[in-house]
Amino acid sequence: MKTATLLQKMLWALCFPLLVTGCEDKMDEHYKIPDWVAGSEWEVLSSGEHGNYSIFLEGADIAGFTNMLKGRSIMTVMAPDDEAFQTYLSEKGYASIKDMPVEEVKKLIGFHLMDYSYTKDMLVNFRPEGTSLGEDNSQTTDLDAGLYYKHRTRSQDEPTWETNPATNEDVLVYHRQRFLPVFSYQYFQTRKIDAQTNYEYFYPNSTWTGADGFNVSNASVKEYGIIANNGYIYTLDRVLEPLETIYTELKANPDFSTYVNLYNSFGSYTVNNELTTDYAASYGVDEIYQHTFTNVPNIANEWPTDSEYSFSLLCSAAYTIFAPTNEAIEDFFERFWKPGGYNSLDEVDKVALSEFIYNYIYAGDMLFPSDLQATGDDALLSSAGTPLNIDPYSVAEDRRIMCVNGALYGLDNIDTPASFSTVVGPIFKNKTSLSFLYALSGSGLFSNYVSDMGNYIMVIPTTDQFSDAGIYTVTSTQELEQDTEDGRVALTSSQKQDIMYMHSASLATGESNELPVTGSKVYPLQKSWNYWFVKDGKMTCSALFNLQLNPQNTVSDPFAAFHKTETTENGTVYSFDYNGIFTAESGDIVRDIAICADKNYIYHHFTQLLKQAGLISGEDLVPSYYGRFITFIPTNEAIEKAVAENRIPGFENGSFDADGNLTGTVTDTQALRDYMYSYFITLGDNGITSYPYVGSDMKSGTYYGHAEDVKGLIYTDDGERLSVRLEGSDHECHVVDDYDQFPFAFEDCCFHMIDDVL
Repeated sequence: MKTATLLQKMLWALCFPLLVTGCEDKMDEHYKIPDWVAGSEWEVLSSGEHGNYSIFLEGADIAGFTNMLKGRSIMTVMAPDDEAFQTYLSEKGYASIKDMPVEEVKKLIGFHLMDYSYTKDMLVNFRPEGTSLGEDNSQTTDLDAGLYYKHRTRSQDEPTWETNPATNEDVLVYHRQRFLPVFSYQYFQTRKIDAQTNYEYFYPNSTWTGADGFNVSNASVKEYGIIANNGYIYTLDRVLEPLETIYTELKANPDFSTYVNLYNSFGSYTVNNELTTDYAASYGVDEIYQHTFTNVPNIANEWPTDSEYSFSLLCSAAYTIFAPTNEAIEDFFERFWKPGGYNSLDEVDKVALSEFIYNYIYAGDMLFPSDLQATGDDALLSSAGTPLNIDPYSVAEDRRIMCVNGALYGLDNIDTPASFSTVVGPIFKNKTSLSFLYALSGSGLFSNYVSDMGNYIMVIPTTDQFSDAGIYTVTSTQELEQDTEDGRVALTSSQKQDIMYMHSASLATGESNELPVTGSKVYPLQKSWNYWFVKDGKMTCSALFNLQLNPQNTVSDPFAAFHKTETTENGTVYSFDYNGIFTAESGDIVRDIAICADKNYIYHHFTQLLKQAGLISGEDLVPSYYGRFITFIPTNEAIEKAVAENRIPGFENGSFDADGNLTGTVTDTQALRDYMYSYFITLGDNGITSYPYVGSDMKSGTYYGHAEDVKGLIYTDDGERLSVRLEGSDHECHVVDDYDQFPFAFEDCCFHMIDDVL
């Protein structure tokens, strides 16, 4: 027993460098076989000591693996006996293994030959990188125990000629060696799922017998770890069915042709330079290709990576694909996309189709039924970031397929994908929302809007409204473009984010996500310092509302009617009648106030007083030097009356001429400056995080400007209107109702108009 343990260690020492380097076996140079060790794997299997394996050995000879089994290679052999092999041949319609095509024999026998030599313990808890550090920095082999479950075999399909749709030319496509799954009890324990239930879900014709060891794909182990001088042998109760890729399984089943076509829209054939260097000449071609996919798992490749040195990834990574049948996709089209204005699946935009596919992909691992039944914080999310919501036991037995690169669940019926049930669902559904769909897909904000923790109101502009705003929708590139001095260019990700932020309001949990059809309400938007203003069934945004400040503005009413179109799981969706889209406020109101010389502007007289106080420097306001601010500006009429009545501290005998120019005497410059400063509140100094409006986060209280020795401003929000007064004064000034108590909000400041001077 002690000697056998030594042998195991020596074999492992020999094999581990091969795991890392992939070098050719040089057994004779590293290891002299002890005299007492049994013969080669071929000799052990030929001896009859452990059963009869003549058919397996005959197949190995046909496939060209004889010398390997006789000691030319170190390997682990999974050996089905003659009884198991005869059953397999009968099921496949062959009288003997000689009747099988040679390439099929190579594929079959090669799937039973694993590179390197593995003891039982190694296969129960394989460590591709050796031992790992635990949380206490101690060496442990328990970390991720059993999760490195796949092992490279000698089974490999010959390169195939396939048509490259991009060039319509035939190209030679290379196929990698298959990896064989070995499911140990540690694998299921680490995943915290029941071994028998989950194993037999994918292998209903097999039996879980790995309670103290493992099952090898579809087979049970009859005898573990028979020692030979070039590796270990495990005898099996049945022949291992070579696993195919998920793509191969889908393509072979006509029930999934629609899904395959959808998936192929993300595929391409690309030259692999390394494979070309290694194999092109031997196959008589100039280039070797691989079938690859962009933005979705590469389910046509046997490996999850192109690198044979990424051993940990090769031994653990897999995909899970939930593929709807043709009938399921057609049914979904009829109830989702057709009402949205599409006449056929071919018309549906690729961005919408990709999201549809993402809802049925789990790229992180191979999922078993128990994984899909997890709830709460343990519930799994699809590649779309949404709950999978798949009932594994609604999947027919013949549609549960273990593959060489993951697991395939074939779905005969599908519900509406989770993300399509959220506030962004109508964007994917409606043909008229294509421009907004491109804004969403390029914004990087998708996951925000599909969260089941979110609560939103979304207003979706149509493609025509984008056009009215000068934004062009380019379907060939799934882009939005606009004209610039340098010609037409695509919108940036930041610009697309702004579009999304300006058309969605994120609400507190429990807050009503329906726009009020009577009364008024302000909604702060995710684009900072921008707002929706809603009044009596109509709405607008800050930038449109602020157009009222320009006397030459030809839009008399910035408000447009809105219409509820859909209620979703995390919010309500609306359309609106404005001829354009909502944009973020980009004006420079501080400069506009500082240079105002037109008496028709509502803040003109206020500018005149600021000039008298010396609070305008060039084209800027001195208060703006202290950061973002709020100001309450008396109307022109209120200032004109106060000036005439000498109610402006430090300023006397003032008057406005016909052009609105203010003249008078500054009797106390400091008093006038302090008085004018009192109209300003700096946000930073007061810890203010919101502009003021009825019901805002700016609560009633006393606030101060940046300048010293200036009286505080007492701000009151009574729930219906806003008012201000100076500290120590009973004279209250009210925000005028001309603008429905809505603020004029800009990036650097916000102001309200009040009915009198302080």
